[in-house]
Amino acid sequence: MAGKKTEGPVALESPHAEFQPASEASETSFDRVDYECPCPNCGAQVRSFRTKDLCNQLDTVDYRIAYHFYAECQCGAWIDFIRKTADSIDDFDMHVE
Repeated sequence: MAGKKTEGPVALESPHAEFQPASEASETSFDRVDYECPCPNCGAQVRSFRTKDLCNQLDTVDYRIAYHFYAECQCGAWIDFIRKTADSIDDFDMHVE
């Protein structure tokens, strides 16, 4: 059976709204992450971490259930945590821009 050529990207959708990819969520939708740490650049305490990995309904979630969470410090540093495993914060890679 021959396939039909499409123009542009093709998005696959789940029939269940809760399983839609996070990229399909509104830009203002996210969940807050219950985690804080000092900024590696300026030392200020950063508490405003967010994730788009979950329901994106402004819930507050434990950092261990998020795959990727991030925040911007008052100094402008962008702090990302990306999970390697979920056992402790030591199982995340930290990236700072």
